[in-house]
Amino acid sequence: MAGAPILKIADSAEPGEHRHGARRRAFLGAKLVFGNGAFTVDCVVRDISEDGARVKLPEGQPVPDILYLVEMRSGMAYEARVAWKRHPEIGLAFIHAHALKDAAEPHLLGLKRLWIEHCQRSGV
Repeated sequence: MAGAPILKIADSAEPGEHRHGARRRAFLGAKLVFGNGAFTVDCVVRDISEDGARVKLPEGQPVPDILYLVEMRSGMAYEARVAWKRHPEIGLAFIHAHALKDAAEPHLLGLKRLWIEHCQRSGV
């Protein structure tokens, strides 16, 4: 799939952690999107780094191994794989990052529409 590959910064990881980028605590509204856009799940990003995120899901919500995380405030979509599950949280490893504002690739147009509709509803 097209998109900017996630860059790894090896020297910014905390000791004993597997992530490459520095983790930032967050409380961001987001959506998980899968099934070619047929399914969306509201979630909260609890922390994020340039190569992954920890996401809180609704209790008991199943998700597939590959999905998109759409961060609504920034308009970024991350193609991701589930790295771990400890419900109600999951860890995501980012594969590619896509700025939805400029997205024109056919597989991203549904994500872009979802983001634009959110912005219109919230007055952003």
